[in-house]
Amino acid sequence: MNYKNIFLLAIVLVFLSIISCKDQLEEAVYSELLASNAYETVEDAESLVISIYASLRGTDWGTYYEHDYLQLSELPTDYGQDLWDGGSNALETGTWSNIQGESTNLWEGAYGVIASANFAIQILGGMTIEEDVRAGYIAEAKFLRALAYYDLTFNFGDVILNIGESSGDLGLSPQADVIAQIVQDLTEAADVLPGFTTNGVSRATRGAALGLRAKTNLNAKNWTAAAADAQSVIDLGQYDLHSSATELFHVANVRDNEWVFVLMTKDAGAAAVSQLAWHTLDGSYQAGGWGNLAVTDEFYNSFDMNDARRSNLANGYQDDDKTVNDEGLFQHHAIPGTPEHTNLTADPTVYVTDKDFAPIVKYLGGNDRFSGSPADYGVNYPILRYADILLTKAEALNETGDQSGAMAAVNQIRTRAGLADLSGLDQVDLSNAILEERGKELFMEGHRRIDLVRSGKHAELWRAGLEAKYPGENFGHVDATKSVFPIPQSEVDSNSQLGNSGSN
Repeated sequence: MNYKNIFLLAIVLVFLSIISCKDQLEEAVYSELLASNAYETVEDAESLVISIYASLRGTDWGTYYEHDYLQLSELPTDYGQDLWDGGSNALETGTWSNIQGESTNLWEGAYGVIASANFAIQILGGMTIEEDVRAGYIAEAKFLRALAYYDLTFNFGDVILNIGESSGDLGLSPQADVIAQIVQDLTEAADVLPGFTTNGVSRATRGAALGLRAKTNLNAKNWTAAAADAQSVIDLGQYDLHSSATELFHVANVRDNEWVFVLMTKDAGAAAVSQLAWHTLDGSYQAGGWGNLAVTDEFYNSFDMNDARRSNLANGYQDDDKTVNDEGLFQHHAIPGTPEHTNLTADPTVYVTDKDFAPIVKYLGGNDRFSGSPADYGVNYPILRYADILLTKAEALNETGDQSGAMAAVNQIRTRAGLADLSGLDQVDLSNAILEERGKELFMEGHRRIDLVRSGKHAELWRAGLEAKYPGENFGHVDATKSVFPIPQSEVDSNSQLGNSGSN
């Protein structure tokens, strides 16, 4: 590729990162690229595919994955809590509109990935590099396109399906059609992609494709297919649970084989950069954290005292500045009614400030919370991990009537957490137990809202959580209509096929 074509590629990739879902590469530009033989080598193919991965971050401070996806996935749930505007945050209280920034950013970010993937697939199809190499790159692009459509359809419902066949405005496609395309892309990708030992955790693998297909079938309530797909991941023999439910999240384990697919931390000079700690560490716990994302004290109190995952939340901790009062007593923070609060209150060497939430320390990365900046913690954004695969298998088996097999899968998770096995549960009780287990295992990893929607209990549990946090307020508007986000107004305004019909 010559310098002129490198410059042209840079322009195209910037263009692709900001266009909306209905736009494709201008035909004249596309034709010029093909005619110029701009893409000739494996290095060119690599640059095309890497640009798709880069699009997963969005355009500004993680406006797709990390910040915005966590906000959308965790706040409108039974345990989500906003610490900046508690009781008035639109996502937490379900008072959003179709100009909500986070959902608009998800829409635009996901379609940026799709546009980049469509472009790469088109170009790769015409390249003369070795067939198996080209097929591998196309498989990666299809996996990433499927991931973006997964995020879109299970957050918005019916969305615009465009796999590169149109450059004009398109209307909404039924969710069933979108799911079928996701499954097709993942099936084709799984047939080609290499395994964990080749592509690791931050590039698409056969395990990642099968795992995402399992999750797709789970959310589509194709229970038998979901169980089979989850078992296919297990049968690869490449993944396992890390020995510790807390140390898994340490920076030393960012490439552990419990991770199936992640958005890898990026480097900035000598510092590994991740934004997760910024949003989930409260300022009283770690100086510099924004701390606008938390979970409720009810959720914290629901953990068994022996549950190792309880340590992924903080309670009874010393003030981040090691504050001492006039009497020389160190300040601690704890939730009233918890053992930590009781023990600290009885300690004459400290004084206690009451908290109504427990900061999330899952993404501290094993770092000393009294030193360094959360912006420099090299943790990954977790998209798919083996624990999720086991819980997916458990839920699907339970729905097909295999309670014994389902409990065996869940109990692997519970054993790691230090808990007793589940036994003797019927289908309904086990369904509830699996939903609870998913909450405790995967909290603040971007799954909870979709899990609740799939359970049919989203509005009920979310509303109950709001009423517990903000007694006396009316949350009657929180109902099944809130199970999907509205199509962004920016798309409605620019797409002639939508008009006002998109402003749900």
